[in-house]
Amino acid sequence: MDRTENRVIVACRIMQPELEKIRKPGNGVEIRYLDQGLHMTPKKMAPLIQEQIDLVTGRFDEIVLGYGLCANGIVGVQARKEGLYVPRSHDCIAFFMGSCEAYLTAIKKRPGTFYLTSGWIEDRKDPLSYMEDKYVPRMGRETAEWGMKEELKHYSHFVLINTGVGDLDRMRRQTLENAKFFGKEYEEIPGSLALLRKMIMEPLRDKDFIFIEPGGSVRQNMFLSLGRKVSPDETDLDPDPVSFRPMVQLESGLSLKEPSGSFP
Repeated sequence: MDRTENRVIVACRIMQPELEKIRKPGNGVEIRYLDQGLHMTPKKMAPLIQEQIDLVTGRFDEIVLGYGLCANGIVGVQARKEGLYVPRSHDCIAFFMGSCEAYLTAIKKRPGTFYLTSGWIEDRKDPLSYMEDKYVPRMGRETAEWGMKEELKHYSHFVLINTGVGDLDRMRRQTLENAKFFGKEYEEIPGSLALLRKMIMEPLRDKDFIFIEPGGSVRQNMFLSLGRKVSPDETDLDPDPVSFRPMVQLESGLSLKEPSGSFP
């Protein structure tokens, strides 16, 4: 059932291959993509997302974010008169697994996993490509390789999420090259487009999405609660970010841990 008249999604471009596969022409959904590189500078993320929300407010019935918490990058984004739907996930890996629950189950089972999908590989944001494009020109090969290996030292596996989108042979080769170069195990798992399909085509008031009332804003504590409305005057719980955030992948290609003096 198509229930998507007058819905706009502000999303990370890393999801574009999957979202465009799902989206049907003329179904009343507009998608505004922002640069994947914003995950490298999360403090810049909220103002740019807010700019897009403010551009579309009053034109659509529903506004949806195609972002997880993303290292607190979306904290502070405000809902306008339509309210705001936000996926209840710490990062966007859940979008390729089909649900937030599937992702949480996966990271609890094995937190030291670096996930790759079509978008990361096509955009050369896998660690090996990123190292070649960004680190080697800046600091030379020896230092670049050392630095990236340090960033990945807590990971044990590279896992390709096969969503059925993109050149699978190329994705397998690139993920295998990453695993071999950095001395990790390789695995491929089936993905699911269910959560992305829901984002485009289905009602959103369920456990996978937080609905922020008009006038409210995204706060870190919202990601501790399961699928409930949050009123604008609700107080923050101010949780310890280290205790509730598992060590999982940032879309930037670096680990979620944020030590002082992190590389580069």
